[in-house]
Amino acid sequence: MRTYGKIRRLLNQAGIIRQERKFEMAKCAHCGKTTVFGNAVSFSKRNTNRTFRPNLQKVTVIENGRKVQKILCAKCIRTLAKTA
Repeated sequence: MRTYGKIRRLLNQAGIIRQERKFEMAKCAHCGKTTVFGNAVSFSKRNTNRTFRPNLQKVTVIENGRKVQKILCAKCIRTLAKTA
């Protein structure tokens, strides 16, 4: 038996610990580019499922005079570098 789980559950019920789980999918914070689904078409024209994933990277950006970590696609990183 895990005592840690019991203690955590009791603290959660008392309102001392609040579990805020934020599940964000792979998404660019600037343009909103996400994973897209499509078909891989072979030479014989047989279709199989595939995914197109954006080139996402963690970048530290200065926003309103503060350093903020954001997940941006490579295209947005290039655009921000050009305008800065």
